[in-house]
Amino acid sequence: MQSFRFALIALVMLSCGNAFAQTRTEETRKTVDPAKGDTIVTESVIITRSEDITPRKSILLVNPLKFFLFYNLTYMHRMSPDVVMGGGIQLPTLGGIDGFGVNAEVRFHPSGKAPRGFYIAPNVGYNRLRAGHIESEPFSVGVLMGWQWFPGDDFAMGLGIGVDYYTGSTTEGNEDLGKFDGTVPALRFDIGYAW
Repeated sequence: MQSFRFALIALVMLSCGNAFAQTRTEETRKTVDPAKGDTIVTESVIITRSEDITPRKSILLVNPLKFFLFYNLTYMHRMSPDVVMGGGIQLPTLGGIDGFGVNAEVRFHPSGKAPRGFYIAPNVGYNRLRAGHIESEPFSVGVLMGWQWFPGDDFAMGLGIGVDYYTGSTTEGNEDLGKFDGTVPALRFDIGYAW
């Protein structure tokens, strides 16, 4: 629980940081007046701010941290300057469990610069899982706080932290299916392609 609190504090601090890059340039100029021979020295400090404004409407993401439970692939699309919506598919990775899952997420960007920057994302998921002859259909709801950025032209990265609540899972007859029941912390590290 202590590491969960630390990660939450780190995410909030990251999201409150400045989303702009700043560059400091120190410059010295020497000018010689040809008529008088006088030398004039001018020193200046120039600070520029830059912001990535590349228009990105779509993102294809995977969350490698989720591979402990599911292989996953998510598509996100910008609906407005404040909202990004998406959905994904997932396949269980635990040995002896077959099935599939789908999920949907809405990201709200208070900055109005979607899909970049800080977001709050409610999400839902549905899984149909089978272990031997036992079937289970866990449903999940959750919420994340996260940060999406683009370190390269088409390369997308994201971090998020939150909580998911799983319900409807069969816990009798297979203890692995019981892992899909109850409240669990959600940690996201997305990597992907944006266009």
